Amino acid sequence: MNRIVRFNSLLFAALFLLFLPLHAKNQEPLTARDYFKELVASGGIDRTTKSHACFQDDAKADNFFLIGESKSLRDYTQANGTFSKLPKSTQELMRKDFLMVRGYLKGVPWRGEEFLDKEEDSWVSDPRMLDENTPVRVRFSLNWQTLRYKYTVELLNMDSTYRSEVASSGQCEQLPAEDQPRSSE
Repeated sequence: MNRIVRFNSLLFAALFLLFLPLHAKNQEPLTARDYFKELVASGGIDRTTKSHACFQDDAKADNFFLIGESKSLRDYTQANGTFSKLPKSTQELMRKDFLMVRGYLKGVPWRGEEFLDKEEDSWVSDPRMLDENTPVRVRFSLNWQTLRYKYTVELLNMDSTYRSEVASSGQCEQLPAEDQPRSSE
């Protein structure tokens, strides 16, 4: 009897291991929207600073980002009375218009948050070096009427003149009301 139980257990384990790869292969890969929904469900949205989630046109993309304008944070801190308590240097920074961008790859945040300064009809990062010969900067353009965006990494010459770019585009959507910045906690 003991041998039969061991054989049945061994047979079950072998069949389980045999069919496990088939089950894994049949699952659709998660999309950026799936990862975003996981983040919302876990309560991982920065409700104070973010107002929109942005997704690439490519439905198979697995990254997305959240954006928020500094004026929303400024309004929030003024409404709850904390703005005047901030150091003067922080208040000066808060008076400037900038865009906060937090990217996620497969639901995991990119290293750090990007702060882009307003430049005419878009927001740009400070130039930084991709390698010893290639300065780059990030440019984010958004049409507030349609919420269509273009996210661009601009490759620059050493004198900071434009050379070329790599871009992606898509659409942003307003975060649900429960995930919007709150004026009082």
